Amino acid sequence: MSSLYFFFRFGGTVLVGAPNLAMANSRKDLGLLAGTFLVGLGALEMVLYAFG
Repeated sequence: MSSLYFFFRFGGTVLVGAPNLAMANSRKDLGLLAGTFLVGLGALEMVLYAFG
C-alpha cells in the first residue's frame, strides 16, 4: 500500500512539475524553477498536514 501511495504522489509531482522543462531557457532557470516548485509543494504539504 505504501509503495502505491508513493508512486501516485511521485507521478503527480512529475506531472505538475514537468512544464518547468518547457519554460526554462538555461540550466540555471531550470534549477530556479524546480527549486521554487519544490519549496512551494513542501510548504503546501506542511499546511495541509497541520490543518487537514
